Amino acid sequence: MTHNENLSEFLEKEGIPFKHLAVYIEAFTHSSYSNERRHITKLPHNERLEFLGDAALQLCCSEYLFDMRPELPEGNMTRIRSALVREEALDKYADQINLPAYVRMGRGEEKMGGRSRASLKADAFEALVGAIYEDLGFDHVLTFLTPILEREYLSLDVKDDRDYKSRLQEFVQADSKRAINYHIMSAEGPAHAKIFEIAVMLDDMMLGVGSATTKKEAEQLAAKEALSKLALQD
Repeated sequence: MTHNENLSEFLEKEGIPFKHLAVYIEAFTHSSYSNERRHITKLPHNERLEFLGDAALQLCCSEYLFDMRPELPEGNMTRIRSALVREEALDKYADQINLPAYVRMGRGEEKMGGRSRASLKADAFEALVGAIYEDLGFDHVLTFLTPILEREYLSLDVKDDRDYKSRLQEFVQADSKRAINYHIMSAEGPAHAKIFEIAVMLDDMMLGVGSATTKKEAEQLAAKEALSKLALQD
């Protein structure tokens, strides 16, 4: 069975009534596959569809939470959306539908374990969402994603507000490739009772400051202040 036939079978199994198979072939083509064959022909790969799928996924997740979870306040919806669209979750979604088995990738990428790499699987899932949006429109994206998002939502501990650092990291990574860092601004007092003042930074922007007798607690308080400023902490 050819790759195109396998892909058609996959789309039918997932209930995706595709019109144009070519856009899905592009979605399931990693740049390494295209690069290894560029001396023969120019093959499109999935990075542009990944860009489109990321935006569609964010909107679909927002609509799911808004329509299906009317009890949630705005801050909680923002936090939960971040958890539902982070790389770890997208990696899980890809595995749930056995998506990695259908991705075309270069031999070098395959040998390096690309088929099991979380970032590659997450990108391919976003590209699939982009392909569905491009081929069939937003309503079909919502139909495809809603049961996936529902399963993941039910697995989340949405009541756990204790780890402010993790929540802040998830929020930042959901919308940006940038990383946050914690910097000690001061450490004053005797050795047995030092007070640490720590700032949490996003690039050159200070998001929050926390003071405590341990670095760990000061970092948590800095993250809590940042979440409050970002309207993520009730």
